[in-house]
Amino acid sequence: RRLIQGEDMKKRSVLYHRKGYFPAFWIFLAGFLAGVLIPNLIWRLEWHQKTVSSLYLIGTFADKTEEGYGYLAQVFRTRGSFYLLAALCGLSIFGVPLAVASVLFAGIQTGFLLAVSILQFGLQGGIVGASLLFPHYLVYIPCLFYLMAAVYSRSLEIWRSRGFFPGKVFGYVLQVFFCGLAYTAGIFLEVFLNPKIVEIVMRNLKIF
Repeated sequence: RRLIQGEDMKKRSVLYHRKGYFPAFWIFLAGFLAGVLIPNLIWRLEWHQKTVSSLYLIGTFADKTEEGYGYLAQVFRTRGSFYLLAALCGLSIFGVPLAVASVLFAGIQTGFLLAVSILQFGLQGGIVGASLLFPHYLVYIPCLFYLMAAVYSRSLEIWRSRGFFPGKVFGYVLQVFFCGLAYTAGIFLEVFLNPKIVEIVMRNLKIF
């Protein structure tokens, strides 16, 4: 039985490798844990760490107070340019490192924000930190996993010198397009709904 199980595990490993399996969740989790641990490790090193974290959080909150189409254009430029860059990298050998780095950074950023919020303001700060990510991150994270899995898989084929296949490129473009629609919905949630949620939470908790 052990031999059979061992062979099955090897077959699955080979299958995942051939299909370009991308462990997005585990990479994100590793980044999230790093983002949580780093602030805790450096928190007591110097007195001005709290000042720096306060400025970081105030700057983050300030972004959420912007309204209107100017803020929408800003978010579209920031997130849209990254999305297009990632999609284009999927058609080159740069998609593999970009996919890993993007998911890892997203995990670190999320963990860092929550950890600093809690360290600075306690449990109430954690609630405010979570409000900064809601509800758009419920769209962004699945889109990020899906897009980076497609980018990684497509780029890995090019990395192995398999070249371009029209059918696969068309399928990849469709994946990017439909994922982009969901990603766009996340942008509208971030611009028009998230600031209102943050405002309500901050007004009730009265942290600042």
